[in-house]
Amino acid sequence: MTLRTLAVGLIGLSLAGAAFVACGSSTNDGSGFVNPTNEGGTSGGEGGGGLFGGGGGDDAGPACVGLQCQQMKCGGGGDTTVTGTVFAPNGKLPLYNVIVYVPNTKVADLTQGVTCDQCGAAASGNPVVSTLTNPDGTFTLKNVPVGTNIPLVMQLGKWRRQITIGEVKSCTENKQTDPQQTRLPKNQTEGNIPHIALTTGSADNLGCMLPKIGLDASEFGNGADGYGKAVHVYKAGGAQGPTGATDATPFWNDATKLKTYDLVLLSCEGTENVGATKNATSFTAVNDYLNAGGRVFTTDYMYTWYKDSPDPAMKAVSTIPGGAPVEGGDFGGLSGPGDPLTIDTSFPKGMAWSQWMKTIFPASSTVKNGQVEMDVVFGNITTTDMTKAQIWARSPNTNNATMFPRIQTVNVPVGAAADKQCGKGVHIDAHVDSNGAPNSDLVTTSYPMGCTHPLSEGEALLAFFFFDLASCIQNDSQPPPPPGGGVK
Repeated sequence: MTLRTLAVGLIGLSLAGAAFVACGSSTNDGSGFVNPTNEGGTSGGEGGGGLFGGGGGDDAGPACVGLQCQQMKCGGGGDTTVTGTVFAPNGKLPLYNVIVYVPNTKVADLTQGVTCDQCGAAASGNPVVSTLTNPDGTFTLKNVPVGTNIPLVMQLGKWRRQITIGEVKSCTENKQTDPQQTRLPKNQTEGNIPHIALTTGSADNLGCMLPKIGLDASEFGNGADGYGKAVHVYKAGGAQGPTGATDATPFWNDATKLKTYDLVLLSCEGTENVGATKNATSFTAVNDYLNAGGRVFTTDYMYTWYKDSPDPAMKAVSTIPGGAPVEGGDFGGLSGPGDPLTIDTSFPKGMAWSQWMKTIFPASSTVKNGQVEMDVVFGNITTTDMTKAQIWARSPNTNNATMFPRIQTVNVPVGAAADKQCGKGVHIDAHVDSNGAPNSDLVTTSYPMGCTHPLSEGEALLAFFFFDLASCIQNDSQPPPPPGGGVK
């Protein structure tokens, strides 16, 4: 065979498809995104490597490394993509704002205990390509390396699972259709799960959301179980709890203990219980936890963790008369204008939440109207400083047509620049699983068993903010920044 014949044959192969690896033409700008042709900035891996790879010479880019060398340039504007939907551990609930990426090196172990996780930071494993899931949980990864056994990571804060795609074919869409593959882990043998503390309350049952989103029963335990169990249960305000659950007061009095948890869910106790289950030591410990990067979720009377905070900046975020005045509900004659809640869609993440709810409840007339039905809605908060917190939902009080804050988030330290904030609080001025409400479930001695009713609108709301709370910290008024795009 002549050299001329060989050259012609090689050119024919290359033009027929993406037959050559993109060695030598891929660059990585340090943001976590590969930019194979050094065009278009960090656009999430769009584009492709050089047709024949790169070889030396002054015009050649840096040599490709690892899976970068398996990125192909496709003719005719085509692309090698991987598509799918990321779900909660139950394989049914789609998830928003999950980082999906192909790592180029081994992903590092996650640090146990509270950490400062800020959006825009590069993901572990030197991603070749990465993206974020849409409000309906779907994703499209572009310019994916071609070949067999391609690793894929799905991560939301300290939720993380890595799977292997058997084969990625060049210049076509590679659909991932098995929800059991593209879901977050049910247990710690499948991947990483945040360390979660749940306090039970005599008025609201936040805990039943956790088994409903798919966490294995084997992952529920108590404070003596350490990191071997993902969820530890504590009892507060005379509430029930599973065998082995201990009193909440020593737990939230201990800042060191609190800092072993990534997320803390504080169920409504039916009263503030200041001086009974919590005191100045408790408020100081929880404040220290938040400032260290902790995440706290509260409903109804648990506004006290903000109202009685030792931090003047936190106390000033909202005006909280408290007392749990009922402004609406869907049982026991509690009807009123406060229920349902109206989602604020004026900012990107609020719009995403509304779209997500419509994905979960496509037949709900309430959700179609951009609202969410709750068991009971309260009017504890009258005003909130929007420069310090983000309001996600509002509704009127029974004696006033004004729309009052019902769901809000506040990043900590309060008022600091986004790149200085690590902690977060979420407050819902309502009950999610109220005692006595139709189709509500109770946290009892058999927990996590007994949570059998289908996910309600209120529980779905709780699940959205639970996963949002687990995610990285950002300015909630802005769209989520891409991984590696820089902390803003």
